[in-house]
Amino acid sequence: MEIPRTPAAFMVGFLSLRPATSTARLNWDILPQLHTRTSDKTSEQTTLNEKDPGSRIHVVETLIGVFGVTENNEIVEAVLYPMNPDKISAALDRQSSGEVSREVADAMEKLVQRGFDAFVFTNRALAETVRKKYGVQVDAVGRSGADDFVRENLEALAVEHGLVEDASKFYALSQKVTTLTARKAVQRAQSERSVIVTQATQLLNELDKTLNVLSNKLREWYGVHFPELSRHVDSHRTYAQLINDFGDRANIEEGHLKELGLGRQSASIISSAKDSMGAPMAPDDIGEMKRLASHLLSLYEYRPEVESYLASTAMEIAPNLSEVAGPVLAAKLIEKAGNLKKLAMMPSGTIQLLGAEKALFRSKKTGSKPPKHGLIFQHPYVHSKPRKLRGRSARTLASKLALAARADVFSGNPLGAELRRQLDEEDSKKLK
Repeated sequence: MEIPRTPAAFMVGFLSLRPATSTARLNWDILPQLHTRTSDKTSEQTTLNEKDPGSRIHVVETLIGVFGVTENNEIVEAVLYPMNPDKISAALDRQSSGEVSREVADAMEKLVQRGFDAFVFTNRALAETVRKKYGVQVDAVGRSGADDFVRENLEALAVEHGLVEDASKFYALSQKVTTLTARKAVQRAQSERSVIVTQATQLLNELDKTLNVLSNKLREWYGVHFPELSRHVDSHRTYAQLINDFGDRANIEEGHLKELGLGRQSASIISSAKDSMGAPMAPDDIGEMKRLASHLLSLYEYRPEVESYLASTAMEIAPNLSEVAGPVLAAKLIEKAGNLKKLAMMPSGTIQLLGAEKALFRSKKTGSKPPKHGLIFQHPYVHSKPRKLRGRSARTLASKLALAARADVFSGNPLGAELRRQLDEEDSKKLK
């Protein structure tokens, strides 16, 4: 079996380990040469451990601790983790990111005192940190014989050092640490993707603001030439499409208006164009307006793409929350909270008012009624209700959103469909 290199991968590899059979078990006769406790060193072990200064030593990170191993596979130092899966997982997590844990620091200090000045790691990030911190020669390799030797005999080492009583306890410890480490890896991935969701949500918000500002500016500008058009066309996108297609008001045609979905207004638009109070415009001025309209239309076409990307990313990192809230609203809640984990840590009352901070502050300052909802008003479960029922609906929805976010962060259990079903049931009860 190929030995995993990184601490996280190494621990996942432990899941595939089974107690060895009589033909594949560890040779327990090698235990005497694995002893590293200074309190009961034999004269033979003392000879093993007192290596000449300048020797290369392999620093091997394992599930149970950090070992110093010579080129001849002789263990000269061992610093064990405390018998606590949470602390072991935390130490391995720090080491995998290049941080020197207490155990690595203790091992390095003891090995340096023994006279070793060249060290070999399989963890490149940690190797670089050790090189900078201790000013020693450090090599980072993908695989080493010393590393393989320790891992092959890890069960015996764990029992021999008293970390566990027997092989079954060793595998139980391995599984607990692996589970904790995998969970942390998932949470880190979620955190990284939460940043992407936050940025995409902010992009969507800024895009909406930009479209609104530029569309109003286009209406003001073209209104100098054809002020009556704004009364007939409410949609910013359709308004920009008209300017892009026709330019001068004299070019407006009834047939094309119908193609744009303006059949009912076509007669009044053409009539207004003929009798408009607007000023004539030079071709260059009309051309600039058409260019602005063209850019606006490109942004309008781009917006659904951003929204689709945002929705797919939100569903990836928060499937339960997306199921209950809808992916776009889920993304907006994550962005407002800061990240998914922060949202999961919030009480439902805070989630209910996310996005209504200004109104809440104003109510506290003036004594007016506090808001009943924030961003979650966008959910049909709230905005479709009569005004007098929206507060209660917002509280119910917020409680379901809190449960969904916590499931996404802490357990990964697929609760979204069930929470959505509960919402639908409560909705139907209120309608009766």
